[in-house]
Amino acid sequence: MMLDRRRAERDRRLSRRVPAVFAVMNTAGAQVQLGQAEDIGLTGMALRWPKDAEFASPVTLTFQLPGTREPIAACAQVVNDRSTGRYRRTGVRFTTLEPQDAALIARYCASRKI
Repeated sequence: MMLDRRRAERDRRLSRRVPAVFAVMNTAGAQVQLGQAEDIGLTGMALRWPKDAEFASPVTLTFQLPGTREPIAACAQVVNDRSTGRYRRTGVRFTTLEPQDAALIARYCASRKI
Protein backbone atom coordinates (compact mmCIF):
# COMPACT_ATOMS: atom_id res chain seq x y z
CA MET A 1 0.00 0.00 0.00
CA MET A 2 1.29 3.46 -0.91
CA LEU A 3 0.88 5.57 2.20
CA ASP A 4 2.44 8.60 0.50
CA ARG A 5 -0.74 9.19 -1.49
CA ARG A 6 -2.70 9.62 1.73
CA ARG A 7 -0.48 12.40 3.03
CA ALA A 8 -1.08 15.99 2.04
CA GLU A 9 0.79 16.99 -1.09
CA ARG A 10 3.05 19.44 0.76
CA ASP A 11 3.98 16.66 3.23
CA ARG A 12 5.10 14.22 0.49
CA ARG A 13 8.12 16.27 -0.51
CA LEU A 14 11.45 15.11 0.75
CA SER A 15 13.14 18.50 0.37
CA ARG A 16 12.21 22.09 1.05
CA ARG A 17 10.71 24.21 -1.71
CA VAL A 18 10.45 27.96 -1.86
CA PRO A 19 7.85 30.06 -3.67
CA ALA A 20 9.14 31.32 -7.01
CA VAL A 21 7.61 32.79 -10.15
CA PHE A 22 9.53 32.55 -13.41
CA ALA A 23 9.06 31.29 -16.96
CA VAL A 24 9.77 27.65 -17.77
CA MET A 25 10.10 26.17 -21.24
CA ASN A 26 9.29 22.52 -21.94
CA THR A 27 10.87 21.24 -25.14
CA ALA A 28 9.66 18.06 -26.84
CA GLY A 29 11.29 17.69 -30.25
CA ALA A 30 10.33 20.78 -32.26
CA GLN A 31 7.43 21.59 -29.93
CA VAL A 32 7.96 24.20 -27.20
CA GLN A 33 5.48 24.89 -24.40
CA LEU A 34 5.74 27.81 -22.01
CA GLY A 35 4.69 27.59 -18.40
CA GLN A 36 5.30 29.27 -15.08
CA ALA A 37 7.02 27.97 -11.97
CA GLU A 38 5.14 28.20 -8.66
CA ASP A 39 7.88 26.85 -6.41
CA ILE A 40 11.29 25.20 -6.64
CA GLY A 41 13.61 23.09 -4.53
CA LEU A 42 16.69 20.94 -5.04
CA THR A 43 14.67 17.92 -6.11
CA GLY A 44 11.86 19.44 -8.16
CA MET A 45 9.33 22.16 -8.80
CA ALA A 46 5.64 22.89 -9.30
CA LEU A 47 4.61 24.31 -12.66
CA ARG A 48 1.52 25.97 -14.06
CA TRP A 49 0.63 25.36 -17.72
CA PRO A 50 -2.33 26.24 -19.95
CA LYS A 51 -5.10 23.71 -19.32
CA ASP A 52 -4.84 22.28 -22.84
CA ALA A 53 -1.04 21.79 -22.72
CA GLU A 54 -0.02 18.24 -23.55
CA PHE A 55 3.29 16.66 -22.70
CA ALA A 56 4.57 13.26 -21.78
CA SER A 57 6.86 12.41 -18.90
CA PRO A 58 9.83 12.76 -18.74
CA VAL A 59 9.98 16.46 -19.57
CA THR A 60 12.92 18.59 -20.66
CA LEU A 61 12.82 21.96 -18.92
CA THR A 62 14.82 25.14 -19.42
CA PHE A 63 14.57 28.17 -17.15
CA GLN A 64 16.41 31.03 -15.44
CA LEU A 65 15.95 31.71 -11.77
CA PRO A 66 14.83 35.23 -10.82
CA GLY A 67 17.81 37.57 -10.59
CA THR A 68 20.12 35.31 -12.59
CA ARG A 69 21.11 35.09 -16.22
CA GLU A 70 22.39 31.51 -16.23
CA PRO A 71 20.09 29.13 -18.09
CA ILE A 72 19.31 25.90 -16.25
CA ALA A 73 18.41 22.72 -18.14
CA ALA A 74 16.82 19.81 -16.34
CA CYS A 75 15.11 16.56 -17.18
CA ALA A 76 12.26 15.74 -14.84
CA GLN A 77 9.64 13.10 -14.13
CA VAL A 78 6.02 14.20 -13.69
CA VAL A 79 4.87 13.10 -10.22
CA ASN A 80 1.43 14.74 -10.20
CA ASP A 81 -0.73 16.62 -12.65
CA ARG A 82 -4.18 18.12 -12.18
CA SER A 83 -6.46 20.82 -13.54
CA THR A 84 -6.93 23.96 -11.49
CA GLY A 85 -9.38 26.31 -13.17
CA ARG A 86 -8.03 27.55 -16.50
CA TYR A 87 -4.65 25.99 -15.82
CA ARG A 88 -3.09 22.67 -14.99
CA ARG A 89 -0.67 22.28 -12.12
CA THR A 90 2.17 19.82 -12.58
CA GLY A 91 4.67 18.68 -9.98
CA VAL A 92 7.98 17.36 -11.30
CA ARG A 93 10.98 15.66 -9.73
CA PHE A 94 14.35 16.39 -11.31
CA THR A 95 16.05 13.31 -12.75
CA THR A 96 18.97 15.00 -14.50
CA LEU A 97 20.50 18.23 -13.25
CA GLU A 98 24.08 19.38 -13.76
CA PRO A 99 26.03 20.05 -10.53
CA GLN A 100 26.46 23.76 -11.33
CA ASP A 101 22.69 24.05 -11.93
CA ALA A 102 21.95 22.27 -8.65
CA ALA A 103 24.28 24.75 -6.93
CA LEU A 104 22.39 27.70 -8.48
CA ILE A 105 19.08 26.28 -7.24
CA ALA A 106 20.54 25.63 -3.76
CA ARG A 107 21.81 29.23 -3.52
CA TYR A 108 18.50 30.59 -4.71
CA CYS A 109 16.52 28.51 -2.20
CA ALA A 110 18.86 29.46 0.65
CA SER A 111 18.38 33.16 -0.15
CA ARG A 112 14.56 32.92 0.03
CA LYS A 113 12.62 33.02 3.25
CA ILE A 114 9.42 31.04 3.59
